[in-house]
Amino acid sequence: MTEKLVNIVCEKHSLQHDKLADFRYFSGTLELVLTSSHADKTNKIRVVFDWIHSFRVTDEGDLLKIQDELNGQMLKGIYTVEGSHYLTWFNEQSGNIHEGGSIAHYLIVTGEDVIDVLSSVSPIIVSC
Repeated sequence: MTEKLVNIVCEKHSLQHDKLADFRYFSGTLELVLTSSHADKTNKIRVVFDWIHSFRVTDEGDLLKIQDELNGQMLKGIYTVEGSHYLTWFNEQSGNIHEGGSIAHYLIVTGEDVIDVLSSVSPIIVSC
């Protein structure tokens, strides 16, 4: 199965951030703070998942295979991943108790990091 990225569009906020400035995980909630700098101004957004099943953070320079497989699709932004290998792996590891459920694979790509999140709720995106 081939993975496909579907861009999440947010009219209120630019999702083209350069850095993962901070993240916090507590009791099933994941909060990411993303920053970008333009001229003398730094923009920050907070991306919050109120319930996650799994997440991972990887340096984008270590994802050469997936970048090649996606033919340049993996640009800065926030995506959902259709045909997710990560979600398939998670379902296998959990004895398929979540298979067919509402878990989605979200991919947050910055200039330096790639954050994969498996969540059954959509993220809340707000300015900091």
